[in-house]
Amino acid sequence: SAPACREVFDSLGLTHDLAALEGTSPDQLAQHCATLRRRIVDADIPQALAAEIRAAHAALVAGRDGVACAVRSSATAEDLAGASFAGQHGTYYYVGAAQLLDMIRRCWASLWSPEAASYRASRGIPHASVSMAVVVQEMVLSEVSGVTFTANPVSGNRGELVIESSWGMGAALVDGRVTPDRYVLAREGLRVRERRIAEKRYMVPARLANGHDERLVPVPPELVRREALRPDQVETIARWSVKCEEHFGAPQDVEWAITDGRVHLLQSRPITTLEREEPGKGITGKYVLFKPLAENFTDPMTPLSADLIAGNFQPVFRTIGGRFYANLDHFRLFIPFELSDAELADVLYSMFAEAPPKLRISLKRLPLALAAGLLGWLTAAPTLARTRGMPDDFMDGYRERCRRVQHDPTLDPAGAFRQLLLSPRLLEPIGQMPILVNATCLRNAPWLALLRRMLQRWAPKLRPDAAALLCSGSEGVRSAEMGREIQALAHEATSSPKVAELFTHHAPDAVLARLRDEPAARDFLARLDGFLAVHGHRAIREFELQAPRWAENSAPVLAMIKNHLLAAGAAGHGDKATHARSQAEAEVRRALEQLPLERMLGVRRRLVDFAAQRARYYFKLRENSRFYHIMALAYVRKKLLEVEADLLRQGKLKCRDDIFFLRWREVEALRAGRLGWRDVEDRLRERRLEHVRLAKITPPKTIGIERPQRPAVAEVADANVLAGLSASPGRYEGVARVILDPSVDAALRPGEVLVAPYTDPAWTPLFLTAGAAVVEVGSYLSHAGTVAREYGMPCVVDVPDATRRIPTGARVEVDGDRGLVRILDGGAA
Repeated sequence: SAPACREVFDSLGLTHDLAALEGTSPDQLAQHCATLRRRIVDADIPQALAAEIRAAHAALVAGRDGVACAVRSSATAEDLAGASFAGQHGTYYYVGAAQLLDMIRRCWASLWSPEAASYRASRGIPHASVSMAVVVQEMVLSEVSGVTFTANPVSGNRGELVIESSWGMGAALVDGRVTPDRYVLAREGLRVRERRIAEKRYMVPARLANGHDERLVPVPPELVRREALRPDQVETIARWSVKCEEHFGAPQDVEWAITDGRVHLLQSRPITTLEREEPGKGITGKYVLFKPLAENFTDPMTPLSADLIAGNFQPVFRTIGGRFYANLDHFRLFIPFELSDAELADVLYSMFAEAPPKLRISLKRLPLALAAGLLGWLTAAPTLARTRGMPDDFMDGYRERCRRVQHDPTLDPAGAFRQLLLSPRLLEPIGQMPILVNATCLRNAPWLALLRRMLQRWAPKLRPDAAALLCSGSEGVRSAEMGREIQALAHEATSSPKVAELFTHHAPDAVLARLRDEPAARDFLARLDGFLAVHGHRAIREFELQAPRWAENSAPVLAMIKNHLLAAGAAGHGDKATHARSQAEAEVRRALEQLPLERMLGVRRRLVDFAAQRARYYFKLRENSRFYHIMALAYVRKKLLEVEADLLRQGKLKCRDDIFFLRWREVEALRAGRLGWRDVEDRLRERRLEHVRLAKITPPKTIGIERPQRPAVAEVADANVLAGLSASPGRYEGVARVILDPSVDAALRPGEVLVAPYTDPAWTPLFLTAGAAVVEVGSYLSHAGTVAREYGMPCVVDVPDATRRIPTGARVEVDGDRGLVRILDGGAA
């Protein structure tokens, strides 16, 4: 009980020490807390109290073998309406009689963790007023654990419940070490509005078998992407959570667990805040979300990725809330036009796909812009010159350079990043990532704009998507070729009935081991190994260094192959884009031949052909350059995994993947011995939880920029019409399928409309069978637009909340000419 705790504290003479803590500085408070924790942990519990505790424990477990207990803190100032102290006091699992007294002392000592003490100080709770009860409970050996919020903690919407679930004990979820499955339910009728099944890579097991004492273990492969809850369990958990709120009279944070199919409610406490501060609050300066990265990777970056990637491009870029932002003031140096902050942000966010309307030269800005532009051109001139007409295989030797860097012991991960992506090399333009990206972004847009202008002037009656069609079908795009190779792998699998049968009856995570044991799969495996030798550096969320590469885990590739097997016999896109482009070229030629002297001289036709060829080439160069940027990042990741393995061996880190939640300077300090595990343990937990929170937030497009209120567009006033940007022309009507992660769900049926939050090359195989695509974040230059044009399918990008507003099963019309998506019927969720 709490009085027993107070009695022990008094016997140790802590009363005076606790009173002296009030008003101390944070550094002094941390020092005093460390001393207090040592005194409590090392103290003897009075004999009478210790005997009483042992007797109660013996009665709890009497006559039963294998009963483990949880020893849990319950402070007298905990779970208040305005101060939850969530996770700041000790909880210990798998406790038997031998460890019981020690764990109770540790629970008492956790009152003086730096986090708990500073939390009390910030809320005006006197340190001397608190004490600690300790609850010793039989453990629920959880097969599935989770938490329910009876109001949406991100949006503050009290009409929604949020359920998060994962395998094993709840500690992995509470500590932020696993991304859980997530359900958003409407309170009315408890209908599931949103369902996101995560890649649950780790779990805290319910039992420690064979003396195995690791707290965090890998989830069995067949469960990694499997939904942890059945629909009836989702409904049961939601119903009981609502009862908790009705009982306590306020929105609740409910923890629960399932064992042997039975739901146990473990804890219910008030949600202490329904709206957290969005990223960017309190930041000075003007920033715009960097769309070239955001359209391919919507999650927040881990701290280490942000350090190694964004840190090399400061102050032009910075990470805010884990997202990559461009500094508006730095970009303004290169802009000689009169543009407001909001107008310039619009230009940057649309990635220069089209020039903004009504540009006005600023005589005041012109000299500085010309000087900055000249300096930038001189810096980029060698790269610009070398990349005017490169063959498709111009970087095939880059992989060998990556291997040399990987095996160079003098280069750490940060040095490898600089060597592969920043260091200029005479014959390897890919080594200057920002220059090459900017060069291709800036060069394809003017050619496209010029092409449109010529067609509007010389052939105004042409179809509005003529320019887009002339730029489509850019053969040699690496990501499009990768999709065709996936299709070829599926064809290889169908040539062997035994291989096809294994794919049919086993999940992608488990099928590879079965294939390795099957003699008939030898040819298929050889082809798969060849595919991974070329494309194995790619991944879902591939700009994130934490993301496992396909060479490490080929399950996403096998899932794509399985999807093609399910779609066997369906007609793909084939040469549709090439055919459409040929038709557009013929129409342009006929229209231009009506002009004076054109049939004789053909000047206008040659100019149009040249502009289209240049735009196509730079679209391809932009997409292909990414192939090598990601290759470099994959080799930087290899370096990081070597460092992580070394730190794990030394005990300076305890769990795989923790390294990605450290800053690079902290990794260096761990390697040098200036920091140890205890120095980084708490910050790892805090950053993991913050990363989970940030992943649930839609980042603001601009920070520090006032945007005028714009009237609603009459054309899209209909709630069933979603407006975006045209990325690939054409119209298509079909059934929608929402896919949030192709490594989890790649089951897109032939002809369905792919609805996605973003796309990167890992999504490309889905484009082969999709009838059209609708993407929440993107642009004309994005991966989704480039591949959709390559395959000749309609694509609309930059459609806000498309994955929430369009349910799977709804019939939709995708208008790639005007950038509109119409929901024709609601379908089945």
